[in-house]
This record gives sequence, C-alpha cells and structure tokens, in this order.
Amino acid sequence: MTNFKRKVMAVGMACLVSFGAFAQKRGEDKRPPKDNTPKVVVQPKEKPPQNNNQGGDKRNGGKKGRG
Repeated sequence: MTNFKRKVMAVGMACLVSFGAFAQKRGEDKRPPKDNTPKVVVQPKEKPPQNNNQGGDKRNGGKKGRG
C-alpha cells in the first residue's frame, strides 16, 4: 500500500512540475523595455588600514604576562 502511495505521489508531483513549466504563455511579455542608457561606474572606495593598536591590558600597565 505504501509503495502504491509513493508511485501516485511521484506521478502527481511530476504532473505538477510539467504543468508549471508549460503554463507560461509564449509571446505575452508584459515587462517594460530595458533602457540602454550608459551607466556610471564608480571605483570602489579604499578600505581604511586596520587598527592594530590593541592597547594591552590596562591593569598591568600594558605589560604582557603576569608580572
């Protein structure tokens, strides 16, 4: 019984996919025409340099380690 249900579901999904693929009407393009105007291309901005100033640990006066 489950095998039959699987086959029926597979056929049903295949039918839905095929109907969806062929449902588009040919030749009725309702989109507005594209403008062929030239577009302005702007150079990407340079990224600022990374801030490598970590500042250290404030409790130890900027010293590393426990001392």
